[in-house]
Amino acid sequence: MKDILNVHFIAPKSNLGEEIEYFRQIVRIIHSQGHSLAKDWLEPTFLRYSKKKPDEIIDWASVCRANIEAIASSDVVIAEVSTKSFGVGYEVGLAVSQRKPTLLLRRKGITKEAFLGGLDNTYVTKAEYAKETLEKVIIDFLNADEEDTKDIRFNLLIDRKLNNYLKQSSISSGKTKAEIIRELLQKEMIER
Repeated sequence: MKDILNVHFIAPKSNLGEEIEYFRQIVRIIHSQGHSLAKDWLEPTFLRYSKKKPDEIIDWASVCRANIEAIASSDVVIAEVSTKSFGVGYEVGLAVSQRKPTLLLRRKGITKEAFLGGLDNTYVTKAEYAKETLEKVIIDFLNADEEDTKDIRFNLLIDRKLNNYLKQSSISSGKTKAEIIRELLQKEMIER
């Protein structure tokens, strides 16, 4: 069964009016593959920007917090980087520091260096696209991150009593604590 990924989509807001159709196409492709967005910001932001009044105050602290939370909760990140943007670069750096597989998309024909050129990392995939190739680029990236065959590492905080139980179970069974927890979770999933 295919995993449903939580995708955080990042794009610059500076040229939103000019680039909205590219961004909408990216979001449509993510949804068409059965995946969800960590933060569904595009349409509300476009609406706000198209109706923005010069004196409107935006709570940037809330926007920043929401983006940080979206990155933390996402499985993968897709960033449209055809236009230079400090905010996009910051979010990409944050995603990479959290070891999130990250796709950097740049439209073909963009000549200025807006591809985060110095960012070479095992978690980063860079791709140029045209309107006709965008779907394949995104699908290939999302399929490459299928976790059917990957072990996921995470931290689990437990109290002393649980830790002592796991230690004793590990010694008596010859299994690691992780194997014991995994088996208990699998048993629980089967029973449901």
